[in-house]
Amino acid sequence: MFYSIFPELIAISFFLILLASFLIKNYSRIGLNIFLDKDFKKPQSFHKEAILNIGGIIIFFYFLFSFFFFYKNIILKDLLLMLIPLFFFSILEDLKFRINPQLRLLLLFLIIFFIVYFFNLNIYSVQFYHLDILLNKNKIFAILFITFSIVFIINGSNFIDGFNGLLVIHAIIIVSFLVPIYFIYNQKDLLEVSILFINFFLFFFFFNFPKARIFLGNSGSYLIGFIISFLVIKASEVTYYHKIYPFYFAILLYFLFFEVFFSFFRKMIFEEKNPLLPDKKHLHMLLYYNLKSNYKTSILLNIYFFISILPILYFKNYPGLLKVYFVVVLFFYIIFYLKLLKKK
Repeated sequence: MFYSIFPELIAISFFLILLASFLIKNYSRIGLNIFLDKDFKKPQSFHKEAILNIGGIIIFFYFLFSFFFFYKNIILKDLLLMLIPLFFFSILEDLKFRINPQLRLLLLFLIIFFIVYFFNLNIYSVQFYHLDILLNKNKIFAILFITFSIVFIINGSNFIDGFNGLLVIHAIIIVSFLVPIYFIYNQKDLLEVSILFINFFLFFFFFNFPKARIFLGNSGSYLIGFIISFLVIKASEVTYYHKIYPFYFAILLYFLFFEVFFSFFRKMIFEEKNPLLPDKKHLHMLLYYNLKSNYKTSILLNIYFFISILPILYFKNYPGLLKVYFVVVLFFYIIFYLKLLKKK
């Protein structure tokens, strides 16, 4: 399968390199100065020079260009249509339009809600009996549940963006665990989209790691979070009748999901402050304070993530073990966090 699309991947990758190189070299002449991230005082800023926030633009046009080669791919066409409203919404902040955090969250929720509704995205099971009944019998509940889940993953992606290579490597790891599923169950369109996704990151990686010349920006992290969510939802649909249980996918996404969940309650309950405002107490930031290295933080954290999810390959067909292991990875996340917080 991979060899059959290899020429197309080479052509698309060549386009990506040309586009990224052109934008980096000519950003001032073509008016991209507005995309320069020069805010060094914001809590999530760990860079010391202005960097272009154009990752979202490159991702969007990468998939748009890819469609000329894979125009028969229905999944890719649907994905592009889904990305359009999300791209134009998320790029506003990269253009320096400041949106109130509550309003931004509401608008993001509404956009994802309508995408889930119009494109009929489904989660049939989460491995809890009563919740599964609601997902299959109550359409509104199912749409709201899926919308909340995707919004969590998108925000998790946005949280960990900002460190060179952190989100890029993280996304490669997650989608690499999905590729064998699409291959085994003969999902050609989904397999092509996943390979295109990984291919993008393998080349974008050189513009973002170890020294960043391009940031993903809000638009890039939002699009990545949505694409990851979309591919995981499709994988759960494919495996619904094949004994790969939902907690397999929950563990794959635990870091993105729990980063948001844990931070929200940490700020609201223990620190008594607005949970929607950024701070410098996320896990990757605490690790950075110990390592004093941006790219080393990305490497170490992704090694930790990869090792933590590796066991699911061995008991993906055992629902009880998956549930227990889900609790285990969250427990070790909290222990890791508290140890780093104590050191800081």
